[in-house]
Amino acid sequence: MKYYFIVNPGSRTGKAKELWDEMQKRLEKSGTDYEVFYTKAQGDARKAAEIICKKDPAMKRIAVVGGDGTLNEVVNGIPTGSKAMLGVVPTGSSNDFARGIGSPSETVKAFERVLVPRYFLKIDTGRTEFPDEGETRFAVSSSIGYDAQICHKALASRLKKFLNRIGKGRLVYYITGIFLVFKCPHTKAEIIIDGKRKLSYKKLIFASAMNTKYEGGGMPMGPDADPTDGKITMCIVHDISRLRHLLYMPSVIKANHVNKRGVEQITCTKCEIRTDKPLCVHTDGEPAGIRSHVVFSCTGDKLRVMS
Repeated sequence: MKYYFIVNPGSRTGKAKELWDEMQKRLEKSGTDYEVFYTKAQGDARKAAEIICKKDPAMKRIAVVGGDGTLNEVVNGIPTGSKAMLGVVPTGSSNDFARGIGSPSETVKAFERVLVPRYFLKIDTGRTEFPDEGETRFAVSSSIGYDAQICHKALASRLKKFLNRIGKGRLVYYITGIFLVFKCPHTKAEIIIDGKRKLSYKKLIFASAMNTKYEGGGMPMGPDADPTDGKITMCIVHDISRLRHLLYMPSVIKANHVNKRGVEQITCTKCEIRTDKPLCVHTDGEPAGIRSHVVFSCTGDKLRVMS
């Protein structure tokens, strides 16, 4: 069976190129039938996935060598109902998808697992809709508010590039998060769960739709999230002071935040959110604009993932 590798050589501040060179040597020695698509700019990974699925409609193996952002593009490029089998060789700074499905975080082991999978998982994909403006899919998480603003700020940070060089890229999310506790906007919000249950908040801080347990470089924001159950798990933080928000932060590391006042975790298939003020939105850690109306849901479409 032929392999298609979609490689982001710029991930981990260029270190992924060195890692891929080693992988390619092993592919050549093994005689594996493969083709490589390199990304140079945003959107290239999605285009590559679309091209692969169009030229080879039969069952195929697509391996992503990159971070969660590259994976997000590939997921959006694979059409609904595709027979593609997806593999992940994590070379980003967060790698929350691999972590969330129990795949190896170490590059060599992940590469070996792609070539000789132990099993195949049927993983859900989430959908983020911007009414009257379009939609996008996500594999890890999507959010509106505080943690989305962290993604917006962190990706533009020079500190992220420096930390990536020394293998500590995910620290930028923690550092940025502490800073933004006192800067991020709060707003009134109405949330409708599965079209029935209506929630109102005077001060929404953020609402995260979790497909896997982790986001932001290993933070178990949705400890009850199961990427195979056909649902999303919402983590909603609201109506607490900024100081209390800061004090809550260490509890997220051990998933103890779900027991705190002002924190709700709701498993559902659809969550519609309207806010009085527009807030940042992210999908799989990638900025998705500033919005005041967003709908998170589970698509019902499954990805076959090698692990």
